[in-house]
Amino acid sequence: MKTTKLSALITATGILSASSQTLTSAFFSNADFTVHEESAPGVIIVNNSFDPVQALQGSLGAAGGNVELFRSSDLAPFDDPSAGGLFASADATVLTAGFSDSSTVTVSGLNGQDWFVDASDFYDTAFGADNLANQWFGDFLDAVIDQSNGAVLPFVTGNESDLFDNFRDNGGFAQLSDPNISFIDTSDSFVSVGLAGFDDSTTRLAGLLGVNSFILGQFFPDGIQVSEVARVNGREVYSFEAIDSGVVLDDGVDSFSGTFVVTVPEPSSALFLLVAGGLVSTRRKR
Repeated sequence: MKTTKLSALITATGILSASSQTLTSAFFSNADFTVHEESAPGVIIVNNSFDPVQALQGSLGAAGGNVELFRSSDLAPFDDPSAGGLFASADATVLTAGFSDSSTVTVSGLNGQDWFVDASDFYDTAFGADNLANQWFGDFLDAVIDQSNGAVLPFVTGNESDLFDNFRDNGGFAQLSDPNISFIDTSDSFVSVGLAGFDDSTTRLAGLLGVNSFILGQFFPDGIQVSEVARVNGREVYSFEAIDSGVVLDDGVDSFSGTFVVTVPEPSSALFLLVAGGLVSTRRKR
C-alpha cells in the first residue's frame, strides 16, 4: 500500500489475533455508486438491485461481488484536474459500513481536493507539489520499476515530470478515484479492505501515460498491478500487489480479475494512537 506500510507494521506488532465482526449494514452518501453481484461462480454482473451488504461479503480468497464508489469519476467531465474543474470539488461517494459490534467504517472515493491540496492548503496540480497526487505517483514509479525488474528505469529517469503531466491531463487521478470495494474486514485493532481491480493494468496505464501499449507490455511479462485509491477512516490507501480474485466481469477487459488488500488501524487501537502521534513515519517518498 502507501509509504507507511501499515499492513506490515500491524503484522510485526502481532495485533492480528483479534476476531472479525460481521458486516450488517451499508449506507451511501449519494446515489453515485454501482453494485456488482457474483451471479454465478466466477462471474460478475452489474445488479444495482442486489443488496450491497451481500455484495461486500467477499474474502481474500473469494472476492465475490463489489460496490463501486463515485462511479462517475471515469466520465469525461472529471478529466479536468484544475481547481475550477468539476473534479476539484466533486461529491465523492462515502460508504458507511456498520458491524455487529456497533462499530462503523467509512470508505470513500476521492476528488481533486483530496489529490491536489498541498501541505499549505493550496490546490497545486504541478509535478513536485507536496500532495497526495505526487506521493502516489512517486510510489507508482517505484512500483513499476520493481515490477519490470528495473527494465523501465532508464526510460523513467529524467521523464518523471512529463509522465506525471500526461497521467494528470488524461484524467488518471480521476480514474483512480472510484474504488470498487469487495470486502471490509474488521477486528478490535485493524480494518482490512479488498479493492477489486485489474490483475494487469498495462493497457489502461499506457493510455493514461501517453505511451505505446504494446511497447510498454514488453517490459512487463507479468503485467502491471496498480489498485485504485480509497479513503478508509480518513486515510488514503492503495496497493501495487494483487492476488487472483477468482471472479471477472465480462466487459472485454476482464475487470475485477485482481484483489488488492489495504489495511489501516482501528481508531481505538494502540497502533492508531502511535500513528496519529507521529511515532510511525509517514514520510513522502518524492
